Amino acid sequence: MVAPKCHGDPVMRARGWSVVEYCKLGRTGLDVSVLMLGAWSYGRAAWEGERPIEDEESIRTIQAALDAGINWIDTAAGYGDGHSERVVGEAVKGRRDEVLLASKAMGTPEVIHQTIDKCLKNMGIDCVDLYQLHYPARGVPVADQVGAMVELQEAGKIRFIGVSNFSLEEHQEAVETARVETSQPPFNVFWRQYENDVLPLCIEHDISVIPYSPLAQGLLAGRFRKVEDVPEDIRARNKLMAPGILEDCVAVVARLEEIAQAHGRTVAQAAIAWTLQTPGITAPITGCRRPEQLADNLGGVGWRLGDAEYREIAEAGEVISAKLDLSDNMWGWRPI
Repeated sequence: MVAPKCHGDPVMRARGWSVVEYCKLGRTGLDVSVLMLGAWSYGRAAWEGERPIEDEESIRTIQAALDAGINWIDTAAGYGDGHSERVVGEAVKGRRDEVLLASKAMGTPEVIHQTIDKCLKNMGIDCVDLYQLHYPARGVPVADQVGAMVELQEAGKIRFIGVSNFSLEEHQEAVETARVETSQPPFNVFWRQYENDVLPLCIEHDISVIPYSPLAQGLLAGRFRKVEDVPEDIRARNKLMAPGILEDCVAVVARLEEIAQAHGRTVAQAAIAWTLQTPGITAPITGCRRPEQLADNLGGVGWRLGDAEYREIAEAGEVISAKLDLSDNMWGWRPI
């Protein structure tokens, strides 16, 4: 892969944002950008009251990300029943050597084998760079699930193996079975479930951590100031949006916004920068519906909060995290 130059979308050129920071992916030796593009919304998903994104707009955003230097994209079989994979595949035609493509599957070994074949067809490729277990399947030994991934690797259908939403114990089983290059947990200022156990394990085993939801579904972008602001969609089930918790979160967001303004940044950019400063984090996954949103997220790269500012927000967020039921995920459920 090569690092693209910021030459494409006019929004990106006008704002001047480009990813200039790269890091190593696990033990692969590959250089990846410190932001990863999340493709959930390109599966025609939409929040309450928002229209699904047109494929042309999704493709424009993906190509703008490549122009800005983002060189890996995360999708999944479950995003629009493969629609996101098809959009990503279309967007990277002619630029395949610039990008690392990641997707996800979950289920029994048989289902995992079936899902990769659909994935390859959807994206129009013969090998997925990074294939991840989306969730550990209940009732199926982790060793069997990871073993199926090893079989795909040996068959030349995938290059690297990753996991997502795995507990410490599940991580331990996974690394005993195969070389795992990435772990994808939910992680942000408030959701810190993995900080004291999974992150140290990943550091020990040189596993790149690529957290999703660094903006807590918009909470850390300052979109919600009271419970009534939260739309009646999946965000209403987010444990951070619950009465008695949201108000505490909003106070921390207000302080983070003050810090951001002192640096000439937005609160969302400060939340991304905070995540990047957390030891063990490789590259947050940021979902972008439009190039304008992508440009804003890129403003979280290339600067740092002061050490005292980082600690202040970390400690305030930890107080809230300690109040939460951290079992399952942020929405209180776990598939299959």
